[in-house]
Amino acid sequence: MAAKRMDLNKRTFLVLSGSSNPLGQSLAAEFCRRLATGSLALILDDDQEQLHELENHLKSELKTENVKIKTGKLDKTHSNGVQLMEQTLKDHFKDSKDNQRFERSIILHNEGQAATHVLLEPQSTEDWEAYVQQQLYAPVALNQMWLQSKYLEKVEKLAVNVTSSLMVRPLVHAGLLCSCKRARDMYFRAMAAEEYRYGVHVLSFSPGLMASHESQCDVNGNRITPADLVASKELLQLPRIQPRQATLKLINILEEISFVSGHDVDYYDTFVL
Repeated sequence: MAAKRMDLNKRTFLVLSGSSNPLGQSLAAEFCRRLATGSLALILDDDQEQLHELENHLKSELKTENVKIKTGKLDKTHSNGVQLMEQTLKDHFKDSKDNQRFERSIILHNEGQAATHVLLEPQSTEDWEAYVQQQLYAPVALNQMWLQSKYLEKVEKLAVNVTSSLMVRPLVHAGLLCSCKRARDMYFRAMAAEEYRYGVHVLSFSPGLMASHESQCDVNGNRITPADLVASKELLQLPRIQPRQATLKLINILEEISFVSGHDVDYYDTFVL
């Protein structure tokens, strides 16, 4: 597969899943800044209060008049994301005056609160199934709807899997999270190979060790620091990354550095922004 660059200033249908952590909020703001007039952004999360605050921020402070902002509250399992996307597209083309099709669609899979606040190691079968449904099955279902939507036929597509070069390794207190991340990474690799001929590009991006990863809680409320999870001193000595730094690095990879569909890119691969 050849290296690819993307000018983000296109009429775009953007989907961001997982906006309740600082990285998700930064992704929403910086991508919406760059999209062309006539774009539509659908922001999904299970935290209604965070969604409302982010929507107000995007509509007022950023003055993203080029982009129509829609939000959707995910249910506990995130299984309603498919219906939210389908209804948003249907309403858009029903209400659109010019009925002009999008030039590109981008779907960003972030993790929201699961990435920064809680370490989960559920003990019951039901808890394991619920976690896998939310972290693995729901993103796959959302992708399938996105790939097959009649409103996005013959539209160039980009899927970004926000992953972690750390969390795909075996870690204490994080077996379930690591397992889901590794499975998601393989799914996106396979998706890149299968969908490339249809104009679909896929990138897995590791945003680095976030400043917000200073400590976490396990299911019992115990505070756990990265040093408790990571044995490698080299990893712990890497510079902490702010959300906007990671977002601008991703945008720079897409627009300037270029990427190969299906490959993983880590923030620490290069410090050049």
